[in-house]
Amino acid sequence: MQRVAVIGNPGAGKTTFSRKLAAKTKLPVIHMDFYYHQTDQDYGNNPENWDAKVEELINQDAWIMDGNYNIHVGNRLKRADSIFYFDFPSRRSLHGVIKRRIHYRNKLREEMPNDWEEKVQFSFLVYVLRYRRKHRKRTLQALSDYPEKTVVIFTNRRQADEYLAKFP
Repeated sequence: MQRVAVIGNPGAGKTTFSRKLAAKTKLPVIHMDFYYHQTDQDYGNNPENWDAKVEELINQDAWIMDGNYNIHVGNRLKRADSIFYFDFPSRRSLHGVIKRRIHYRNKLREEMPNDWEEKVQFSFLVYVLRYRRKHRKRTLQALSDYPEKTVVIFTNRRQADEYLAKFP
């Protein structure tokens, strides 16, 4: 296990899982949100720069990369040797997003840039609610394209916790 992609519903616990897996594997964690939300880079308005940054991150020798950014998921899956897919029900993910917003109110998440302000916009909540319906089929198809890779699908947090508890 050298390059690990952690993908799935927002609010499902990808970042927490990535941190815990990194503690066990000693692999560096790349939080895609950290890079994407750097205001000085303005990646949201500079897709070519974002594409180049993602390629730079993917081409490192070892990583646990957590985040969605579905336009780049294919490249990450190709380069990863292990893939963890958080396939949670939308209501569970929505709960996770709201819980995170409350927990980090007026605090900085360690995986976010220093100028990040935790907020939840209505459009993001709609995205979370529609995420599984919109991306699940395509994600499962993409995962099936890599039978040589280790693919683990979690449908709830208990499964992820049990996996980590059994991990050497």
